[in-house]
Formats: sequence, C-alpha cells, structure tokens
Amino acid sequence: MVIYIETERLNLRDWETKDLLPFQKMNANTQVRRYFPSLLSYRRSEIDMENMDSIIQESGLGLFAVELKETGEWLGFIGVNYVSKDSHYPFKELPFYEIGWRLIPEVWGNGLATEGAEAVMKYARDKGIKELYSFTSENNLPSRKVMEKLGMTFLDNFEYPNLSKYHPLKRHVRYYKELLPS
Repeated sequence: MVIYIETERLNLRDWETKDLLPFQKMNANTQVRRYFPSLLSYRRSEIDMENMDSIIQESGLGLFAVELKETGEWLGFIGVNYVSKDSHYPFKELPFYEIGWRLIPEVWGNGLATEGAEAVMKYARDKGIKELYSFTSENNLPSRKVMEKLGMTFLDNFEYPNLSKYHPLKRHVRYYKELLPS
C-alpha cells in the first residue's frame, strides 16, 4: 500500500483488493447516488476501481482510496480526474483536471470531504496542476458547499450530456479554482 497524502484524520492511498466490496456497496447505495443518473452495478464498480488504481500507478495522481487514519476504515475516494479533450462534456477549456469526492453516508457532515480535498489541491499544485474544476448536479447542495469551502468559484451552468432534457439531473453547475504557488 502506498499512501500519497496524509491529513489529520485521513490517509489517501492507492486501491487494494479489500476496497472492492465497500466500493461496490457505496456505488449501489441510493443515498450516495441520488445526484447521479443511476446506481452502478457491482461489475461496473469493479472496472472503475481497476481503472482508478491503474491511473494512480501510472501517474501518482487520480481518485485515491480514502481511509480513516485512526482505524483504517475505508470511507470512499477523493482526488483528481483528468477530463480529456474527447470527453462528452461541452467545455471549451478541455482538457482539465476535475477534483471530486464520494464518501460513505456514515461520515457525511464531518468535514472529511473538505479536509481530504484541501490536501488533494495542495498535492495537485505540487504536481504542477495550475487549475481545478469541479461539477455536480445543480441540486447537490452538499457538494456545492464543499466546493465553496475549498475556495472554488461558481463558473457556469451546463446541461449534462446524454440525459434527456426532462431528466431531473440534467442541469449541472461547474466551479473553478486557480492553484497559486505556495
């Protein structure tokens, strides 16, 4: 196991086999996925975890597994995701790095997403990333609050690709932050 980032309460590390079942359960949880178009199958979660770990192994950047430092309990993930020019998103700034997080409901409201994301921002800056974006459903007030606590600025609204125009999650918001040298 490689720990890439440590905070007061968290270890952000590469993915391990033991993370698969809790990751699958989190992605099949309706509470966790309420601002996503659908739940993820166990197989899709397995593929996603393999891909996330592969990206971390190649670049030292990515969506890191998060564990509580005190107990080693797996909590979810926090990190950056490279959004390529050929992605389906309608942004003129592509390619760019997106910062994101997904944690189990049992730890929501304790500042862990903010704590981990602040550390990821410093790590990304040290790796040469100059700016980060983040986006979510317009209705996802908890994630928007984290973005604002991180000092991110509201940038624009957009319609999420591949959802019908009447889908309740069609409208999204995007936030931005320049990562200034320390």
